[in-house]
Amino acid sequence: MQLTELQMGLIALGVVGVGAVIGYNLWQERRHRRTAERALGDAQPDVLIDPLHQPSRRVEPTLDFDLGSDLGNELASDTPVGPAIDLPTDERMSAAADDTVQLAPQREPVLKAAPADDTAPAWADAKVEEVIVVELEAPIAATEFQRAWGELTRQVDTGLRLRGRDEQAGRWLELTPETAGNLSRIEMAVQLADRRGPLSEASLSALAHALQAVADRFLAVVHFPDARDLLTRARELDSFAASVDVQIGLNLVAGEHPISGTKLRGLAEAQGFALDNGLFRARDDAGATIYTLGNLDAAEFIAETMKNLQTPGVTLLLDVPTVADGARNFDRMVTMAEQFAHALGARVVDDNRQPLSPASLGVIRSKIAEFQTRMTQFGVAPGSASARRLFS
Repeated sequence: MQLTELQMGLIALGVVGVGAVIGYNLWQERRHRRTAERALGDAQPDVLIDPLHQPSRRVEPTLDFDLGSDLGNELASDTPVGPAIDLPTDERMSAAADDTVQLAPQREPVLKAAPADDTAPAWADAKVEEVIVVELEAPIAATEFQRAWGELTRQVDTGLRLRGRDEQAGRWLELTPETAGNLSRIEMAVQLADRRGPLSEASLSALAHALQAVADRFLAVVHFPDARDLLTRARELDSFAASVDVQIGLNLVAGEHPISGTKLRGLAEAQGFALDNGLFRARDDAGATIYTLGNLDAAEFIAETMKNLQTPGVTLLLDVPTVADGARNFDRMVTMAEQFAHALGARVVDDNRQPLSPASLGVIRSKIAEFQTRMTQFGVAPGSASARRLFS
């Protein structure tokens, strides 16, 4: 059948219309990608810059540390920080004007030895975390976002907590793979340090690239902080944390006969300890660990082998930053250690196998109180959820 001029014209107009839609979509995609790359950095080698220096590994002393030494070093606030995922001023202004990715304005470091900021949101602690906000152009299913986020963050080893705002339900949702709802806004609490050290440039860069992909895929607005400021805060936090990161151990050394695993387990469980991942743990009502009881040698405690276990000794441990009222809990640990020692025919000694005098126990007690006072003044309460995240 021969086409009329009208039909041919309509077909031509349809082809032009489809081409225009495809072209517009490609232009929009390129526009969003360019802006996201300006704000979050691209995948070029200069984003993953050479590390400045590796922070020294934390020392977690027990009773062999010098009780007379000054462990309260000042914050290393003058540590130089090299270039990271940051924008020059003109590019930052361009990105903000383009209104796709907005950077938070540069600010003074907030992690100083001062009381906690009362204006910080209850969900995240500004002392140990940085909140990154993702605003979505249109609501998306929580399951869809979590599936995409899991794929994009396989190379991210930074501690993260996520929550999403479901406007229809009028509430915030903790994001897990099973969370149901439609999200219009997402907040990510990025942990600045833990016992492995401060947030690194490589980790921050990997996170930035994942967020760039989120902005790309969902046409989202990502409010990303100033990278230099963030890395400086992370190093300051880690420096302070290392200065108060103390664990106190009391060793119970067997006398003439090794300690029986059966008897040890019975005593431990009678005192409220439960075997968990190679250690006996005593927990508070909220489930947080107060004390651990471990084998003096390298072997872990295993439920199936406790009947046949014979050990030369055990160690009661108090992780000072992660417990509240450390001095009182230390007194309880000393009493508990004496009770265990009497029942097991063991001696309570320090790491040098020397008996502990009342005077030395008093010095340790005062040091625990000093460390925890400094933590409170800094703004991280001992035993709080923030402290347990920081010293994990």
